[in-house]
Amino acid sequence: MTAERLVIDLTALAARLARLGENGIACIHQAELGDPEALPGGVLRLLGDLGLLDSPRTRIPPCQEHDCPLIPSCPYVTDFARDASSSRSDRPKSGRKFQANELTRQLVADPELLARFLPSHPIAQWLAARFAECPDWTVFTLAEAWLEAALADQEPAGTPAQPRPTDFAGTRRELAACVALLVGLGWLAWENEGRNLRLVQRWW
Repeated sequence: MTAERLVIDLTALAARLARLGENGIACIHQAELGDPEALPGGVLRLLGDLGLLDSPRTRIPPCQEHDCPLIPSCPYVTDFARDASSSRSDRPKSGRKFQANELTRQLVADPELLARFLPSHPIAQWLAARFAECPDWTVFTLAEAWLEAALADQEPAGTPAQPRPTDFAGTRRELAACVALLVGLGWLAWENEGRNLRLVQRWW
């Protein structure tokens, strides 16, 4: 993988969001199935967490309702069928489709708006703590640190008076998406052909 593929340019991000239209729908499976215009699922989930996209929990629209072009080849179409008898999947529907909202439209008009929102995300905060410890990381050591922290987070919770400071509900795809957005903002930089990450500017 080249360093260029690990950067999400803010102008390109805004352009892809603009294609959704007023209340358009994006699905995490579109990029997975090879749609070159689709945003990666990790990016959609990050934007959803930040409120920059809506993530419907009920009345999630079936694929036909938003005219997804991948319907003929998508194995997930029946997951979203309104008729329960047509849906043969036990996979949850929520967290897989995202809808444009007013903040999406503001982000399209001003991509730098992301700089206001992204630092509040738990993954961005976790990365801030790591780069505060050390300004240079290899991809492998950063991934190891993420895994160790995620495993530690699964240990028995502390007392209510000592809540955990970080939520590790995020997947590795969301970690990669957050890194790519931080690089797009110019706060991190890839070096050594995408094997190292260097702090350029603090976001905390």
